[in-house]
Amino acid sequence: MTLHAQALVYSDDPSALGERIVGDLAGSYRTEWAAEAGSVNVPDATCELHSWPEGLRLDAFAESSAALDQVENVVTGAIDHAAGRASHIDWYLRPSS
Repeated sequence: MTLHAQALVYSDDPSALGERIVGDLAGSYRTEWAAEAGSVNVPDATCELHSWPEGLRLDAFAESSAALDQVENVVTGAIDHAAGRASHIDWYLRPSS
């Protein structure tokens, strides 16, 4: 069963934030960014990033709780780095389908 967690990071420029996150993580993980969307792939998990008018939507997917926690922590850390401060991001576990 695939676990899915979701978060929204409010931003005036979500596309720039997404591009920066992906760029910062590109040296350590497989990443991609194009046309207002992208992804970060860590071992056994993926986080998709989508630029919305109100902010950057994050959708994390993994097969285990540990892998889901890892991708959430990696992306949250990159957001903290991009913002220059610790960010409070509420990840919500979505019901499985």
